[in-house]
Amino acid sequence: MKIFQVFFKTLKKRSVSVIIYFMIFLALSVLMSGNGKKQTEAVYKDAKVKVAVLDRDNSVLSKSLYDYLSNTQKIVEIKDDKQSISDELFYQNVEYVLIIKKGFEEGIKTGKYEDIVENVKVPQSISGKLLDSKIDQYLSELSTYMAAGFSAEEAAKNTLKNSEITADVKLYKVQGASEEKSSAYYYYLYIPYVLIGMLMTGVGSILLIFRKKDLDWRIKCSSMPELRKNSILLLACGVFSFVCWAVFVLLSLLLYRTDILTGKGALFILNSLVFLLVAMSLIYMVSFLVKTLNAMNMAANVISLGLSFLGGIFVPLEYMSKSVVQFSKVLPTYWYVVNNEAIDSFVNTTKQYHTILRNFGIELIFAVLFFVIALYLSKSRAIAQHG
Repeated sequence: MKIFQVFFKTLKKRSVSVIIYFMIFLALSVLMSGNGKKQTEAVYKDAKVKVAVLDRDNSVLSKSLYDYLSNTQKIVEIKDDKQSISDELFYQNVEYVLIIKKGFEEGIKTGKYEDIVENVKVPQSISGKLLDSKIDQYLSELSTYMAAGFSAEEAAKNTLKNSEITADVKLYKVQGASEEKSSAYYYYLYIPYVLIGMLMTGVGSILLIFRKKDLDWRIKCSSMPELRKNSILLLACGVFSFVCWAVFVLLSLLLYRTDILTGKGALFILNSLVFLLVAMSLIYMVSFLVKTLNAMNMAANVISLGLSFLGGIFVPLEYMSKSVVQFSKVLPTYWYVVNNEAIDSFVNTTKQYHTILRNFGIELIFAVLFFVIALYLSKSRAIAQHG
């Protein structure tokens, strides 16, 4: 078992890099899991916008619009000049400035009210766009009353009265299908990044050392068969990888005991174990593709970060374009993340069981694929050396 002992002695010298990845993971998981709330009762609440109204018409109907906004939003008084408008928006004293143009009431009476108001709002403001819709609806209702023969006073009174009719609307999330993720979800989300980075820096570098020409030939000169040497190396890699994974699982039990000691928690753990096999196979394959320790360290950073960004770990899949998501499907991290989400929303249905099992299968296919490629590269390398 000399090779086994040398493996871990060499690993001890690489321990700094392993510890750095562990600390990065710990910081990421604890920080981000704090954002995961188990349940949220109400997820929608109508927000009031800070609005400034500049009434340049001073008519019955323009005052009606002002009254409507004062009842439903937060009215802020500002000066009616361009500089004041710019300053107030810049310093976020207001979010929305509505300008009621001269001729507003006439426009409502004739039904041509498209250009009788204008607004200035914070760019890309969702609440501002929602307020646009509310104002358009109010103007449409005013115009309808005027077209029906009501006087300006009656139209203003009826429209304002109608706007006061509200319904107490709340959107509820179904338990297990919420956008708010559990703490365990966020914890296990980052495991692929740290496993690939940590194991490639530690295990991958040691595999390179054992493949150095001088050391490789010295081992070949001994009585140890090549198959036994490779088997011991793989065993050492597996033991170290499993110990790293076990540490992460134990840490999750300490931090999020109530989340982990459940059926979902067991699936989170199983998902990470399956990905451990993917990471080990990937690292074994990459060890045949690079030749120096510096190249291995570079590969560890590029591959771990690349798979994390494109696979949905660092950037949520819903924020990616369709073309990027389609490409992500050829990456093992994509299926890990999709499975992580499926587990977090798991509510014990047969369809969800099948989805989770299918994703496990796809992850295992990646593991087998990487391992087969590694065996091919190993065989090609052996033929080249003896050729």
